[in-house]
Amino acid sequence: MLRYIALSSCVLVLGSACGSAVQVKWTATGRVQFVRGADLLQVAAIDDPVSIELSYDNASEGHVFRQFFDLSDQLFWQQEEYYDAIDIDLRIRIGGNTWRGTLVSGSEGPPYSIEIQDVKVAGDTADFFKVTVAGEDGGNFPSFPGGAALGANASLRVEFRDESTDDVNPPDYLDSTDLKCVSQSFTRITEARGSISSGTGQLINFTMDPATIRTQPAEAQTIELKKVTYDHEFEEVSLTWTSTPGKFYVIQYLANDLCWREKSSTMAFSTETTWAVLSFSDKGIYRVVEEE
Repeated sequence: MLRYIALSSCVLVLGSACGSAVQVKWTATGRVQFVRGADLLQVAAIDDPVSIELSYDNASEGHVFRQFFDLSDQLFWQQEEYYDAIDIDLRIRIGGNTWRGTLVSGSEGPPYSIEIQDVKVAGDTADFFKVTVAGEDGGNFPSFPGGAALGANASLRVEFRDESTDDVNPPDYLDSTDLKCVSQSFTRITEARGSISSGTGQLINFTMDPATIRTQPAEAQTIELKKVTYDHEFEEVSLTWTSTPGKFYVIQYLANDLCWREKSSTMAFSTETTWAVLSFSDKGIYRVVEEE
């Protein structure tokens, strides 16, 4: 079990920590872009408002399949990760109608319910986070308004795309295999879209406004640090916290992809521990984790 110790300082500010979260919820709003099919045209029209609610299991990553393509000396490459055995619940609301798709662990089919891609083409990098509930993967649709007959390929899909052009902080979901890194990186999304398909040719396509995307991971317990200082001469951050002798503590920092990574670690020998870590900026975000 991990216990998170949050720091509070005018120099360094800690964001919320994601402990052993069971579920993460994504929400976003947007507009319908395209509708095809007589049945779906009765319940949706171009420019209708859309809202989505997506939840999935964040604690158990299930089974992960990875593949990497390197086509031309690092100028063209693609890395992919597919997650299955993760419970998915996707709800798409248009007007007064809600389409719902669920995909539970143990469903028949592959199923590749969550897909993450990191793609580089001639120096331009894009990351994709895709969630699909498809009938062919064993997905179920408790509600599917419009009266459309569902085919074997019926599906609900959402895709979040990151094409950040910041050379200092390029997108990199795949720098970690932990799904919560993706849910912490939502502020970097530049494009989002989705679709509703009956599997028989009827279709609704929509886009989501990246500015409306929010994630809600389960909260972790936080404890205030006693003291935080930054030494400009030695470029060190010193953290002081109440500790338990004999306990092991890990100091973590928030990386560019918004994943928590280990910076240093120490064993506590008294009821108060002060530990310094190298930092080239007074704007870093740190936390201390007590291992049990």
